[in-house]
Amino acid sequence: MPLSLLIAFLLFAAMGGALLWKPEYLARVTNQEPTTPEARSEIRAVYGGFGIAIALALFVAMVYSDFRGGIMFTVGLSLIGMAAGRGYSAWLERPTSNIIWGLLAGEALFGLIIFFRMF
Repeated sequence: MPLSLLIAFLLFAAMGGALLWKPEYLARVTNQEPTTPEARSEIRAVYGGFGIAIALALFVAMVYSDFRGGIMFTVGLSLIGMAAGRGYSAWLERPTSNIIWGLLAGEALFGLIIFFRMF
């Protein structure tokens, strides 16, 4: 089992669980307070629920090798897409938060590692 699967599983599970439980944590990254029920629902769905779903897929990839290749391809491509979207946004608007640059680097790096099954 690739170590990258375990690391990605832990990160997605932590992100998903934290943002399902406390969507306000996202404000530390975006500098926007989720002050309405709709905003909190959106965070719980996109970051919480999706994060947990990806963590579950990565867990399946860890324990059932027949699905590993397809799951790593899909999750890696998703992370590369997230990094591309974040990079395009950074090119357009030049964010001032270093957290954004760290997320972009992490998404790109983990996306490539998982996509190409490097470790």
